[in-house]
Amino acid sequence: MKFGIELGFQLPRPWNKDSESNLYRSRLEISELADRLGFDYVWVEEHHFMEEYCHLGAPEVFLAAVSQRTKQIRLGFGVMLLPPAISHPVRSAEKVATVDILSEGRVDFGIGSSSDRVNTIAWNIPWEERQDMTEAALKEVVRMFVEEPYMGCDGKYFSFPPRNVIPKPYQKPHPPLWQACSHRENILKAARNGMGALSFGFADSETTRQWSEAYHETFRREAVPIGYSINPNLSVLSRLICRPTDSEVAKIEEKVNFWWYGFVHYFGYGNHQPGVTSLWDNYKRGDYQYKWDTGTIGTPNKIRRTLKEYEEAGLDNIVFSIEAGTISHEEICASLELFANEVMPEFKEREMKKNAAKTAELEQLSELVLARKQTADISTDIPIVNMKESRPWYQYMGFPLDDEGFPIIKHEI
Repeated sequence: MKFGIELGFQLPRPWNKDSESNLYRSRLEISELADRLGFDYVWVEEHHFMEEYCHLGAPEVFLAAVSQRTKQIRLGFGVMLLPPAISHPVRSAEKVATVDILSEGRVDFGIGSSSDRVNTIAWNIPWEERQDMTEAALKEVVRMFVEEPYMGCDGKYFSFPPRNVIPKPYQKPHPPLWQACSHRENILKAARNGMGALSFGFADSETTRQWSEAYHETFRREAVPIGYSINPNLSVLSRLICRPTDSEVAKIEEKVNFWWYGFVHYFGYGNHQPGVTSLWDNYKRGDYQYKWDTGTIGTPNKIRRTLKEYEEAGLDNIVFSIEAGTISHEEICASLELFANEVMPEFKEREMKKNAAKTAELEQLSELVLARKQTADISTDIPIVNMKESRPWYQYMGFPLDDEGFPIIKHEI
């Protein structure tokens, strides 16, 4: 089992001129620490307009910065929003490939469709079509990763002429693909598309066992890859607070219920007035006591027992949500360090022993599943782009033109 952290970029009010700068600096330092401690992934979300809940709208920029400060940790888009109204597929392909190059092949590409009204209404995305838009965009993005040139498409949600979309990813044919999932049906859909399932629905070990068995069985029997490589991995989200004593755990746990409050506000039944609503003030005025402890909030011994249950349930990866509310930078770092020193080593050791067998299994599964992928009937007729039809630089730079409209440039020796 592998371990990742998820950075949510929460920033409760009140703010000052340095609040966002301090937040970003903290998350860069936490990413560096996670790399040094041996965590496998750092995942970041993409959200827009979600005041206090998530202040990161350009994950590719943040991950590019992390790539230059770290050496081994994989950099996860968890997730990039792919509806074309939010991110043109060409721009999505370019962003992911650029970060993959800067990191020398450490990107994992998770995709999502946006499950909140504050985004879908702003970008004019029909709610019932957002997932179809996302899948259509992904199909074109992976083609852009591998085709030279990309031969274009004329689809319902996106049309584009043939162009060689560059740069290409460092990893060949492309980074591992993940799909954001919130329930069992989405997990099975990820399996059918040959993608990793990045579950943002908290699950206990027994639920995870059921999901894992269904996911891997569906993958083997039904997967027709949307990409040109497969990623048969299930990952679930869990909250991490690791402290030496139960009393210290309780002190920190009181600070993090705000995460749930913000989640329910934006993804549930909140009423939001942009620039006016204060989630933090509303949270403090209420009596919000909702908790969901999946067993990774506690002392090292408690967390170790829980993770063994997840491991036995067949979980491939677990991603720890490590921030919320007023939990401090120092408290987050202390929790990560204690977990890495007291809990993680034995799981890392067992994972290393399994690597050879898992590699062989992946090769066999790849051969089986990729054989089902049908190559689309794509035209090989590459059109010529006539540059003579547009000569703005000639006009702006004031060159005299000849009878055919080309600049007359005199070279003096």
